[in-house]
Amino acid sequence: MKKILITVSFIILTTQIFAQIGDLLRFNNGGMVNLQWNIAKPVSSMSDFVGNTSLSGFNIGYRHCYRNNFIIGGRTGLVSFYDYLGFTNVKVDNTTTYRQLENRIHTVPILFIVDYMFRNDKLIPYLGIGIGTYFINKSSISDNVTLESNNSFHFGVSPEVGITIPFIVSNFGLNLCSRYNYAIKTGSSPEYSWFDFTIGISFMY
Repeated sequence: MKKILITVSFIILTTQIFAQIGDLLRFNNGGMVNLQWNIAKPVSSMSDFVGNTSLSGFNIGYRHCYRNNFIIGGRTGLVSFYDYLGFTNVKVDNTTTYRQLENRIHTVPILFIVDYMFRNDKLIPYLGIGIGTYFINKSSISDNVTLESNNSFHFGVSPEVGITIPFIVSNFGLNLCSRYNYAIKTGSSPEYSWFDFTIGISFMY
């Protein structure tokens, strides 16, 4: 009898929990898929290692309409930074030689996104923030030989502001946004921070 009561109570509790979750995630109709090209500028201490603006980046995101002008979703992608330092003194096998050196940083964000859309009949301006993790590979390369390499995961945040301009004759639109990425220092890995300026295509349904 006791086992039956426990089982029934568990079923009722589970049903109520899923009902509440279902109510929480009851979206309005519609969503948006973004594919964007990134122009990225490292700042703060990150710019000491790779100071050049990167044109080698993209991201893809999915957002679904929620309620009261909120949209939620996720974003990932890849942004790569390169800084060619030319010929400089490089230590290889405890010997210092004069060789070419290039610093590289590859970043992969995996973020949960919450945006607020402002009401507008023709445009879709929004403010948002991403919270999640960044996978970051940092390396120094000399004559195609890796001198130093480090992989790390960082907790990070990414506030952004953007606008989507729907095309008149289709469900597609032009998307423009600017965001700041901040990956918090972890263990022996330093913090990383950079700005993204993106342009891309949105598909809305």
